[in-house]
Amino acid sequence: MRLSPFEPPVDDGWLLDADLYGGRIEPPQPHDPFTFEVIPVPSGSDPPFDWYQRIPREMDEYDEQPIEFDIPDANTSKEYVQVITTGEQPRLRWYSRSQFKTRFQYDPLNPPRSTGVDPDRWETQAENRLRSKPDPTVTLNDDRHTLLERIARLWNGEVVCGVHLLADQCPRITELTTDLNEDTLNRLYYNKDLGKHVILAFGDADWFDRKNAFLKANTLFKKQAWYDPGQKARTLINGRDDLPSLRGDPHEGLVHRVTTGLVRLHDELRNWHSTSYRPWQDYVIDIYGIDHDGQVYAREVLTNHHNWDLHRKTYWKLKTLNEHGVKPVAVFDSRETAYTVFNHWLRAGIAELPNGTFDSDYSIPAGQEQTGDAYENNAYDWPVADWTTTWKLKEKTLESTDPALTRDQIVSLDW
Repeated sequence: MRLSPFEPPVDDGWLLDADLYGGRIEPPQPHDPFTFEVIPVPSGSDPPFDWYQRIPREMDEYDEQPIEFDIPDANTSKEYVQVITTGEQPRLRWYSRSQFKTRFQYDPLNPPRSTGVDPDRWETQAENRLRSKPDPTVTLNDDRHTLLERIARLWNGEVVCGVHLLADQCPRITELTTDLNEDTLNRLYYNKDLGKHVILAFGDADWFDRKNAFLKANTLFKKQAWYDPGQKARTLINGRDDLPSLRGDPHEGLVHRVTTGLVRLHDELRNWHSTSYRPWQDYVIDIYGIDHDGQVYAREVLTNHHNWDLHRKTYWKLKTLNEHGVKPVAVFDSRETAYTVFNHWLRAGIAELPNGTFDSDYSIPAGQEQTGDAYENNAYDWPVADWTTTWKLKEKTLESTDPALTRDQIVSLDW
């Protein structure tokens, strides 16, 4: 596993594949009481105590399994303090205020106050720290600032350091950092104070708030693109006057952004009138296009995530567009995501297909045939006229030979 593109892979040992178990020691230890802890256990091994239960990493599975302690709620509550133990045997513990005071000899809402600090202000700061679980400040030095500025420009469709996001099919991060001190850039990828063992054990758990991950890796076109900005980076970039604001939805990631560009290339090859991020009623359409016959299309990009409420909202958006004569087309980051989202719509009772859920091997032609038939048949509640994937769009655009797009056409594209 690699935590940064500028460091060698970490020897993950057993932690990366460990099972997570959680519970509380019974009876509580008087010198170290705590409400709940989560610890890694070698895969296939028994938990340390019979009453400890497995803690799923995925949020949807976590929500379906009754857990005696609400981790996401505790992470945002001022009633609990999370204490992280680093080292080769990492663990997470949550202490109530009274337990924390017993263990650490001070109230987390009234920590030792420096001389001359206003008591009311100190108390407010302590409460804010406890409620929001802030992470250590990262200094935006010259090299870090330069890299974020280059990533923002690359994201926005510019040629940066001689490379372009689409024309060079997601260039390597090192194309952007040859003149920068790469050692100092590691801090943009992970909190070095947190420790690699903690990140290996808990970093991919949806309920674990991995602080200070400004940038992360994502796989696109069978490459590792190490410049996908996390929410923290997007907020930082968009909130500074000395950095160019990122185009698109403030919550979209790199896969969504690249896919938007591929759809625009698709339209460019066909001489359609097309634009991205177009406001329409109460919505913003990812890519709005009009073909040669005047038919209006709305292409919506859907990526793999566990925000099922958002997936349902996208369904209602597509349905509304369809009712207004706009043909909705869904573009997924993968076949697996397409089938997962379709099945979720069906099981939620908001959509219908003649053969029900997709339970076979992933197949784009077979899936398109089934959804296309449902769209043309008014007997079924199915508003998606067509769908495809990021990879298929890449084949039809960047790899197209009849006609072929020149580098100048790709680079000059407004998307």
